[in-house]
Amino acid sequence: MAENEEYKSEAFLEVKNLCKHFVVGKDFFGRPNAWLKAVDNVSFKVDKGKTLGIVGESGCGKTTMGRTILRLHDITSGEVWFKGEKVSDLSNREFDKRRPNMQMIFQDPYASLSPRLTVGEIIGEAARQHGLVDKKGFYDYVIGVMKMCGLQPHYFERYPHEFSGGQRQRICIARALALKPELVVCDEPVSALDVSIQAQIINMLIELRKTLGLTYIFISHDLSVVKHISDEVGVMYLGSMVEYGSKDDIFNNTLHPYTKALFSAVPVPNVHVKMNRVILKGDIPSPVNPPAGCKFHTRCESCMSICEKIAPEYREVTPGHYCACHLYDPAYLADPIGFKAAYSNADVTLAPYPKH
Repeated sequence: MAENEEYKSEAFLEVKNLCKHFVVGKDFFGRPNAWLKAVDNVSFKVDKGKTLGIVGESGCGKTTMGRTILRLHDITSGEVWFKGEKVSDLSNREFDKRRPNMQMIFQDPYASLSPRLTVGEIIGEAARQHGLVDKKGFYDYVIGVMKMCGLQPHYFERYPHEFSGGQRQRICIARALALKPELVVCDEPVSALDVSIQAQIINMLIELRKTLGLTYIFISHDLSVVKHISDEVGVMYLGSMVEYGSKDDIFNNTLHPYTKALFSAVPVPNVHVKMNRVILKGDIPSPVNPPAGCKFHTRCESCMSICEKIAPEYREVTPGHYCACHLYDPAYLADPIGFKAAYSNADVTLAPYPKH
């Protein structure tokens, strides 16, 4: 009990060692023998009213992580704590009672709206299902949510195909907010929109966060958008969190070699500024058969012998700034030459992956 009370005072949402593995191969008897490790041992905390930005290249597990937190995918292992409650252990029936409080804005505003329902039905259907509004007050309630998201009242009877991408995304946001959530997972909500509309949607999300006291997990591959909206940033690579910290720490004091390469690819609108571009060698490895040791060592310019054999510890390098890299091992920082020599010829291998 003491542990739970201590947790409640620390974070609004806490994810501990979260894993989501998909079965991709079976033996002759139908037993699983190959897994795609989409989310692999991810941990972080988010305080109430804050925004956590999650970045990484395509296929690194950002969206799967967001869906797994909301139980849209079954959790393979790990824990999800929400408002002091371990929601990862709840039955589906019990979790359904908490679901209105944890909502998601999906990436594609064209595919996530039913073409057979009007805008009013799309926004208000779930609120009516969960008993947040009765039949008498349904219209006024939905109109109030629509106005809050910049939608005109006469859109109530219209269908999704009549709207542009930006308006459809506003409908998706209104649908999520109609359930009065406290946590919203935004899965690349502006990636399908043009730049001018992106700015409108991002500014609206920021205003709604301030007005309603929302907490966001904002998944994106656009670093400039993440820098604008986030308080903290997590960087994912091949299903694992490689760096995590405040926005200022991540952008101004980048630690992990992958994060440096990611940030070096951002174009600077100044012809007189020469970028120190970091070119990654090779392609991203398969999450079905990730490399031993550090997952990034096959593409890293700073790779050492230990990187090929032992996975780095995800450690706090400076207060609140975490990184999974041997370059920040205390032993390496104290004696880099001795550290490299100790592992150059050592017969060490990565511990076997835990069985499912």
